[in-house]
Amino acid sequence: MLASIALALLPLLAYAAPAPLAKRATNQLIYAGRDNLCLSLETGSQGNNGASNLSNGLAVVSKPCDQATVWDINSGSGSIFVSNSDSAYALDAGENPGNFGSLKIWQSYPGLYQQTWYYTDDKRIAITGGDQCLDEGDNGVQLYQCTTGNTNQIWNTVVPTPRNDPQPL
Repeated sequence: MLASIALALLPLLAYAAPAPLAKRATNQLIYAGRDNLCLSLETGSQGNNGASNLSNGLAVVSKPCDQATVWDINSGSGSIFVSNSDSAYALDAGENPGNFGSLKIWQSYPGLYQQTWYYTDDKRIAITGGDQCLDEGDNGVQLYQCTTGNTNQIWNTVVPTPRNDPQPL
């Protein structure tokens, strides 16, 4: 009797299966829809990721993609890491993120507000639970209040090619 009840309930369990977790995209160029410049560390090319050169406070800037850093990013909420750093260095917005704020990398502290980003379905990268987005302004990458329709806040990802020339997916 118990076995027949279990068999009757078995098809219902298929509907209760958990949703699959989003897969982290590794070794990605992150480039601005505004000008196709890529998010990068200020010092030197990290495209091949000489991760041993990394340290707290390195500035994050916009660069041509053939000179740019590659990142690990996933859709939804999470940290954005410098690729091949063993998740040791994350994109960081600083202690008081605000308009025109600069970006840097810092030792990763999972769940830290200024290191937790949300890559949205409309291609924005926003601080999770905040109102600041990555913004490709006139002087390069910065933080700025998330604004609907602001094309400076559109970011795409692509795996680098030998030419490192981003092509929208």
